[in-house]
Amino acid sequence: MEYYIFDAISPNDNAPFLELPAEIDLIESIMGKKPDFDKLPIKILAEIEEDEEVVYTDIINPGVPLFSEKMKSSLDELGINNIDYYPVDIVDWDTQEILAKYWLAIVKEIISCIDIDKSQVEKSSAGLSVVTQFSIDHSKTAGSRLFRFHNIPGLIIINEELKDKLSKVMFKGVSFLHTKEYSRKV
Repeated sequence: MEYYIFDAISPNDNAPFLELPAEIDLIESIMGKKPDFDKLPIKILAEIEEDEEVVYTDIINPGVPLFSEKMKSSLDELGINNIDYYPVDIVDWDTQEILAKYWLAIVKEIISCIDIDKSQVEKSSAGLSVVTQFSIDHSKTAGSRLFRFHNIPGLIIINEELKDKLSKVMFKGVSFLHTKEYSRKV
């Protein structure tokens, strides 16, 4: 089985600059922990220059994934049920006008499936081990079609079957990078 990194196309020079509210804890969100929001929808402020052309893609990733309604609906229709969704209003910093509606996507399934023996691990200048290229032990994925890694939780991974189905939808600004192409510098 082949796997892909599922994300927004980066860099997206036309994406709005988003200021995440304090109530979104990046680490806990990436680790799949259920957040406790005081009020929904979550309000995320966007700083946009007057002459700036902004493109709202089907995934925006300001540290946590925000999915469009089209993306959420497609994943729901394909039976992906390991994501908790929370409504988000992207709001103009100055006018407080709602510019776009998205869904904060918290992937609940975190799997320890990197085959360290077949992966490249390097030491950082701080002496920490960093996975710079990885291989997936398919037997540890338990057939999951979408998940995050325990070792590299910032990545959302999808299997080839899900990638093929999502590729048929005309998404804007979505990337399916084969995991063999992943490379991280130390």
